Amino acid sequence: MRASVRALALLLLFLLELAVLVIGARWGWALETGLPLRLLSAVAVPLLLAALWGVYGSPKARITLPVPARYGFQAAWFAAGGALLASLAGPLPGVALVAVWAATAALVRLTDRPT
Repeated sequence: MRASVRALALLLLFLLELAVLVIGARWGWALETGLPLRLLSAVAVPLLLAALWGVYGSPKARITLPVPARYGFQAAWFAAGGALLASLAGPLPGVALVAVWAATAALVRLTDRPT
């Protein structure tokens, strides 16, 4: 049971990571500027977010941060995604994104501990 809960929580975390990338693209596209800059932003913002995640936040990150620093980076990364979503859809969806991430991340950490 514990393993299946952990697996579902990890799947949800992955889907939330993908959602932040999509939100970044949508935010870039929503800029009130010319088409070339909107297109560039819609591509560059998720690429930047993905690069940062790959270097610092991923379980297989290129730079291994101490555990508290990695958790802090992940929290900041999702907070940035929440802020982008809030600028697009209002504060409630942005706060909801961060809250769902925090609850799911806590669940993953709780199910990682031996009983």
